Amino acid sequence: NKLTKFILEGLGWTGSILVLCPYVITFERDIDFILNTLGATGLLIVCIKSKQYQSIVINTAWIIGGIYKYYAGS
Repeated sequence: NKLTKFILEGLGWTGSILVLCPYVITFERDIDFILNTLGATGLLIVCIKSKQYQSIVINTAWIIGGIYKYYAGS
């Protein structure tokens, strides 16, 4: 389905941009956490759909690590 492919492509690009933004721009801790978590989640969805197992592992670790860092630092 072309619509599904289009949505997944957009989700992947959006996720990539959201993950990279905190490296280019300095944000508050909460915004940094939200951008990284949403970005990695978007990438994870694309990776699951396309069965990219290595990327599934790294994006899952990115999400878990980000959540741990956010709540451990409170």
